[in-house]
Formats: sequence, structure tokens, C-alpha cells
Amino acid sequence: MCAEVARATVAKQRRGAQWRFAVTDSAGYLVLAGAIRRRPRVPVEDSARDAGCRGGVVEIHVPAALLDELTAASAGGPWTGVVADIAAQYADRENMLARLDTRPGDRYARGALARHVQVRDRTCCHAGCRRPARKSDLDHTWDHGSGGRTTQGNIDPCCPRHHLYKHELGWRLRQPEPGHFEWTSPLRRQYRTRGEPISPPLCSLPRVIPEPAPPEPALAVHPPDDQPTILRLPPPETAPQPPPAPTAPTGSAYDLPPF
Repeated sequence: MCAEVARATVAKQRRGAQWRFAVTDSAGYLVLAGAIRRRPRVPVEDSARDAGCRGGVVEIHVPAALLDELTAASAGGPWTGVVADIAAQYADRENMLARLDTRPGDRYARGALARHVQVRDRTCCHAGCRRPARKSDLDHTWDHGSGGRTTQGNIDPCCPRHHLYKHELGWRLRQPEPGHFEWTSPLRRQYRTRGEPISPPLCSLPRVIPEPAPPEPALAVHPPDDQPTILRLPPPETAPQPPPAPTAPTGSAYDLPPF
């Protein structure tokens, strides 16, 4: 999908959809997620025609290294407000991340904390499970009933099936650092998982080795104009010699041999 079609499709969901952003690091993993408060400017006739478009989630992925460049490139355009909103929240990222852990005693993860975990992990945290995080349970890695805190380092997306693995079938789960998970099976086998990159880096293009340049033709050296040009004729070809004439045989065919 080209950029113009993508922007037009997203702009149709400017009303009634949940808009959020994800700023990623150089490897494509989440640095900051949040809600977008501003919307792109669209013409009045387009807004009236698309008024029936409702629902859905619009998630904009922005590499941190390109955020400043996008801010300058979108100046005066219809997406200026959206990019400026993302840039302002990213500048305050330390405070935003700290506010995620301000209610560790809550029974459930809600609001900004729930959105952060869903965007960060993308899918259920069990090895090989592809169920989206927004359709999974927001589970406490260390159980809330045992003193587990409701913070970004203790909340994981776990689908109902693998949630049952943990609580009923003897599987254990650890989260050594936010977004990194370690499952231990009843047979004591360990499986380390991490969500896929939100925006994986682009693959590098193959290196093109230039072909060697053809050799330059030798330059002909011409004599100066004030010197005569001497033409040397090739030597005359000699006429080919005729083959020798055959000689008549000596003696008679009836001559006896000398022995």
C-alpha cells in the first residue's frame, strides 16, 4: 500500500476510532506508547462523506531516530498536529513511564498500563502463541494474591489457554525485565520469549560490485604537421614456383633385377 492510500484510509477513521502511537528504538522495540489526542486535518466534504466510519484502532509506529525529521517534514501539512502531539509526549517519556507504576496495588491493569503492555508484547507471551495481546488476559507474572505488583515489569499478556498452563498445569513464569519472559515446563525445560519488534528494521540492500571498466584504447601517435609522412610500401610478392616436371622412368619393365 502506498503512503497516500494509507494516509487517506487512516484519515477516514479520524472519528470513532482509538488512535495511539508507538515510538521504537533502533531495533524496532517499544520505547513509549500512548494515546494520540489530535487528528489529521481533512477537507470538510471528505469529513462529511466519511462520517459513518466508526470503530477500530489506528496505531502509528514511529522510530525515535526519525521523529525530529518527521516533525520538520510535516510542518504546515495535515499531519502536523499528530506528529507534534507524538513528539511532545516523547519528550516527556520519563514521566510517562514513571506514571505507569504509580498504582501497584490495583487488582487489574487498566488505561495507560494496559495499552503499554499490549503494544510492547504484541501477542501472548507463551512460546509460539500468536493470539493478539489485546485479546489476551493481562496477567500478573508474580500472582497478585501472593503480593505481585501491578506494574509494567509484572504484567504480561497471556491467552486463556496458557493462563491455565500457569495456574493449573504446573508451568512457571518469570519476567526478569519488562517484556522478557521465561517459561519453565513441568519437565523443567525453559523457554525464553520476547515479543516481536513493532517495526523491524529494513533489510540492507545487497552490495553492488561495479564491473571493471573496459581498457582504454591505445592512442595513435601522429607526426607533427611540419614533418612529411613517409609511406612504406610492402615488398612485392614473388610468383609461386611451378612444381617440378615428372621424369621418365629408366629401363624397361621387363628388365631383370640385378640379383
